[in-house]
Amino acid sequence: MTILIHLIPDGRFAKYVRFYAGLLIFFMIMMPVLKLLGTEGELERYLQLEFLKEDYYDLETAAEGLADLKNDQILEAFQEELMRQISEVAEAYGLQMVSAEIVFGEDGYSIEAVSLEAEAADEKTEEEIADAAAGARGEIAGLYLISTVNINVID
Repeated sequence: MTILIHLIPDGRFAKYVRFYAGLLIFFMIMMPVLKLLGTEGELERYLQLEFLKEDYYDLETAAEGLADLKNDQILEAFQEELMRQISEVAEAYGLQMVSAEIVFGEDGYSIEAVSLEAEAADEKTEEEIADAAAGARGEIAGLYLISTVNINVID
């Protein structure tokens, strides 16, 4: 970390290097502790979902920036990316997406409702599957800012 700080001209980005290096060291220390506690998968799932949120916000910002250039290809690519992200949310909760349907608003970019048919990726009890479906529903609602009433996860 010290070497990186000295390599940065004027030291303007030193606080960022310290922050991210500290974060990296924190995760390196916490991973063995989490393995001992058996909660390692929760952290990985949380980080994966946070990265998905960041991807969605970047995608949404890019779509807004291309407002003048909106055409069918961009719209189709945007909608395909949302399907991929919803599939990843399901996978993060131990479900495998069988099919999904997204109802878009008039502009074609805003999400009004999501219907997701998924199955358990591995052997799970009915209660575990229901919990995974509820978790995926909540995550999709939070990620795309839609009501859980408009999200149907069929297991």
